[in-house]
Amino acid sequence: MFWVFVSSIKPDTETYAFEQTILPRHPTLQNYVTLFRITQFGRWLKNSAILSTLTTLLVIAFSATAAYAMTRFRFRLFDLLGRMTLLAYMMPPIILVVPIFFVLFQLGLTNSRIGLLLVYTGIRLPVGLWMLRSYFQGIPIELEEAAMIDGATRFEAFRKVILPQAMPGMISTGIFTFSVTWQEFLFASILIFSAKKQTLSAGVSTFLSEDWIYSWGVLMAAGVMISLPLAVFYIFLQRYLIAGWGGGAMKG
Repeated sequence: MFWVFVSSIKPDTETYAFEQTILPRHPTLQNYVTLFRITQFGRWLKNSAILSTLTTLLVIAFSATAAYAMTRFRFRLFDLLGRMTLLAYMMPPIILVVPIFFVLFQLGLTNSRIGLLLVYTGIRLPVGLWMLRSYFQGIPIELEEAAMIDGATRFEAFRKVILPQAMPGMISTGIFTFSVTWQEFLFASILIFSAKKQTLSAGVSTFLSEDWIYSWGVLMAAGVMISLPLAVFYIFLQRYLIAGWGGGAMKG
């Protein structure tokens, strides 16, 4: 990461020089200016931010309600369903590309950010459900029973009692979902054809070709801009991430 940052503030003349230096002789921000002025990086950044945020919110909402139902209501297939969700997440994404493409094509959702949002939500949902299911299993059922005895409905008990208790698990699920969606490449590169609708990883990959690279400095600047939001998330929410993973593992 240090070398990526240093290379992003080096002019190309130093990047391609025979004698390399660790620190730039003439540091410059021109690579970042070129990144936003010449390419559509700003649009890709916006697309990835919207898709990652909406995917995270949808996965948390669906996972929390489904995990609550699976841990509070008795149904003989719930345990099997929980194992199947983990199996679905273990499926290699590359073998899902062709069937997903044909489904979206039939629905008219190829080259659509809505279609990509549906794909991201469906793929991230199994691991979100698995993480929150393990966490919800460790929350005593007596807490919501006491709330319902005091006059709360089941939904009010779920919203006011259970969700605050499960907040570390939900935050850790959100961080995981956001990070893997933010850097996703496979489905975005195949399901999106328009450069204006492209996401960060797939868009930046156009800087590379088989026999040439547009600019190493611009490419490194793009790497810094892609990594920076995730680094900020992990720095400020690290304790929630560790608490959610550790709590879910112990309580499960």
